[in-house]
Amino acid sequence: MAPLALHMYADAYLNAARSLPPPDAPLAAPSRVPFEQVRPFLVCHSIELGLKAFLSLQGFEMLELAGGPYGHNLEAILKKADEKRLGASVGLTEVQRAAVRHASDYYAGKAFEYPAVGEAVCGYPGMPVIETLLEVAALLVDSLRQPCTEAK
Repeated sequence: MAPLALHMYADAYLNAARSLPPPDAPLAAPSRVPFEQVRPFLVCHSIELGLKAFLSLQGFEMLELAGGPYGHNLEAILKKADEKRLGASVGLTEVQRAAVRHASDYYAGKAFEYPAVGEAVCGYPGMPVIETLLEVAALLVDSLRQPCTEAK
């Protein structure tokens, strides 16, 4: 049940991220990137769950994936998935992998869930483009749908 449940949640969070419109640019400073925290949180959570669905297919237990070195650390989860041959199932580009690694600090550090004033004021300078993260989540969800559905 674990791979299917994780996949279903990954799909739901991806759909939620896709359903939200991008924020409007601030009126006072149209050249500035608008503050956005909800879509990045939702898409990163989808990526986390998608990667964990893959690892669950490889025999990892839910309890093992929930904490320890993995938890919400997208970089560590991606590294473990790559060790387990994620590339044979999901064709992520190096640009997409780099986007996941860059988003990892923000996501694991809860910067999208709680005010991180320093980061917000600077416009999240290390945050990758959300469209790239949406591509990653979609690739995970689409590529793992059948294996997760068929898993026992």
